[in-house]
Amino acid sequence: MKRNLAVISALFLLGSLACVVSYQRIGSHVDPDGTLREPFSLIPIGWATGLAGIGTGLVALALPGRRRS
Repeated sequence: MKRNLAVISALFLLGSLACVVSYQRIGSHVDPDGTLREPFSLIPIGWATGLAGIGTGLVALALPGRRRS
């Protein structure tokens, strides 16, 4: 269980990093009529997946490990 949560946490953090990198690569520009064009939706998605990754990682760290006897 602990290992599964650690993998899920890593995937969330990678997703967050992908959103940040994509936002930077796509960029933004202003059309001639003054309309701003930018991939704004990547910002809250990146924050949400980053916070989910941190939260899942903290839960994985808080769980007790299995002891083999």
